[in-house]
Amino acid sequence: MTIRTKSAVRVALGTLAASILATACSEPSFRVKGEIEGADNTPVVLEKADFHGRWMAVDSTRTSGSGSFSITHAAPAAPEIYRLNVDGRYVYLPVDSTEILTVTSSLADFGLRHKVEGTPGAELLTRFDREFLAFPQEAPADSVAAFKRRVFTNYMYQNPGSVVTYYILTKTRGDRQLFDPQADDDYKYFAAVATGYKQMRPDDPHTKLLENTTLQAMRERNSRKGLRRAVEAEEIKLVDIELRDEKGDVRKLSDVAGKGKPTVVVFSVMTAPDSPDFNRRLSEVYKKRGGGLEIYQVSLDADQYAWRDAAVNLPWVTVFDPEGASSQAAARYNVGALPAFFIYNANGELIDRAFDFDSLNASLAGV
Repeated sequence: MTIRTKSAVRVALGTLAASILATACSEPSFRVKGEIEGADNTPVVLEKADFHGRWMAVDSTRTSGSGSFSITHAAPAAPEIYRLNVDGRYVYLPVDSTEILTVTSSLADFGLRHKVEGTPGAELLTRFDREFLAFPQEAPADSVAAFKRRVFTNYMYQNPGSVVTYYILTKTRGDRQLFDPQADDDYKYFAAVATGYKQMRPDDPHTKLLENTTLQAMRERNSRKGLRRAVEAEEIKLVDIELRDEKGDVRKLSDVAGKGKPTVVVFSVMTAPDSPDFNRRLSEVYKKRGGGLEIYQVSLDADQYAWRDAAVNLPWVTVFDPEGASSQAAARYNVGALPAFFIYNANGELIDRAFDFDSLNASLAGV
């Protein structure tokens, strides 16, 4: 039988506490620090939203006399949006894993004028928030639509799979969402973000949520319009395109579609970082049909020479649109996000559109 002295017990307990502390400190964590001018012993609360949109406090601290603060919190399993709450005013933070974010603001302007630094996502979100806060709350509908298109081009399209794009979809103006999945024209933005998440973050819990939101919005939109399929055309007819291929030859869609084979019109950017994988998957669709499918791929690249290098070995028709993001062809097809697929049947009738390879394969299964 071993008898322990009080000092031995204290040593053992101290060793155990140190071990527990070391284990806790070894867990992945992120840190938010900064300075809030004019804040003296002011509470700073770190909050996180659940999947029902309810914000909950997960950590807190107080500023020093000079306004500085620091919070270290366990890193999320997947990228998340957090926010700092100071007296009911908020600064939003994109957290991927174990970064250190620095917030600079003043107590008087907290949530209105601030800077978040430390990661590209944080800086991107700060730029968006600045632009969003400057946009008039009572702007007319056409100005709001133009603002949303600009936001998509400058923030969402350039950063597929970023948690910042998810954050943008959740923003509200007064009591209304900036991007409303129930609005006739907004479902395409949700579809674009869902596609980006599916390609880059297939296991992220936001991915399934975005996909479900998009599918539900499309069903309700089609139901309101009395449509059985999500076809973006007033009439079921061929919307022709006439552009030059990588050899400089003029290629018309009408020379390809309606010649006895289903045809897929694809709008994409050939020089995008994920383009090789995209074209590989498109090639799988093409080969699966065993010569029974035509593809007419319209590229909206900014660099014609880089596009030509990427397109030269593809076995289907690839054409370059020099108008790029201002493409009239894309406008006629009501393209709101890339990539976009449009399906013609063997008779040259526009029968469906798709936003990803799953919906493309499902559409082609019926023709």
